[in-house]
Amino acid sequence: MSYRIQRGDTLSALAGRFGTSVSALAKANGISNPDLIITGNSLKVPGQADSFQSGGATGGGRASSGASSSGGTFGASGAAPMGEIPSSFGGNASRLASAARSMASSMNTTGWCAKGVNRSLAAAGLNVNPLPSAYMYGNVLAKDSRFREVSLTDEQIKQLPPGAIVVTDAYNSPGNPHGHIAVSLGNGMEASDHVGRIATHGTQRVFIPV
Repeated sequence: MSYRIQRGDTLSALAGRFGTSVSALAKANGISNPDLIITGNSLKVPGQADSFQSGGATGGGRASSGASSSGGTFGASGAAPMGEIPSSFGGNASRLASAARSMASSMNTTGWCAKGVNRSLAAAGLNVNPLPSAYMYGNVLAKDSRFREVSLTDEQIKQLPPGAIVVTDAYNSPGNPHGHIAVSLGNGMEASDHVGRIATHGTQRVFIPV
């Protein structure tokens, strides 16, 4: 049978539900990382009669990671499968990372992450209308066909290659009502209005230029 993955599903929970094993599900679906499955995708369940169980998403969906809840996301959008984190995301991502590094080095300030990333997007030919708060870019990018969204754990975010956009919701420690936005540079680094280490707060959305 085929089952449409829903938000919050994990491969281990689905294996128990359908009376099979994680390894059997992974093998039947070509899944190399059992902790990363994609909401909205169809999962083949070996040994079950054909049927189709529909979740709330259609087509691509948000990536659902069973490894940790710390990489949670806010808002809602569609996402395309990424599988294991690759070594690069392609030309648009590389151009964005290069523009972001230059912009962040030029600005070299704090408190203006949204402005820095917005300028970097424009420099890379991926213009997005300016927004007053960093976290607002999450829902805007989610509706933009030039980007695809994946949901990752905090540790996976720190392993991103150059060119991914990481949007963080407003958070209370140390206190930031505007959230945060930055472009990954690889090796655990990010660029916003300055270059620094990627900081995660457990409510990130990750977007890849396509």
